[in-house]
Amino acid sequence: MNTRNMTLDDVKNVLTEAVAAEAGIPAGELATDQPFTSYGLDSMAALSVGMEVEDACGLSDLPVDLLWDHPTVDTLAEALWKLMNAEPVPAAADGQR
Repeated sequence: MNTRNMTLDDVKNVLTEAVAAEAGIPAGELATDQPFTSYGLDSMAALSVGMEVEDACGLSDLPVDLLWDHPTVDTLAEALWKLMNAEPVPAAADGQR
């Protein structure tokens, strides 16, 4: 898939697959509004997810704290999509962490 034509749903699907693989569960069982930590993801898993997302979405040098600033598939997918479209990505509000 051409990353220029990726929709927000495409990014969310890539992210869901990557997080589910790291968590060792089927992608269909991953609740996209739950924090990554609820699936046991640690900093090493976050790095792995980040590398997979970079490749799939045509991004490079993602900020290392992006997964922690946007701790769910839903919030991170939106942040990644904005990066792909050169939009500013604000940090998540404290209430969303």
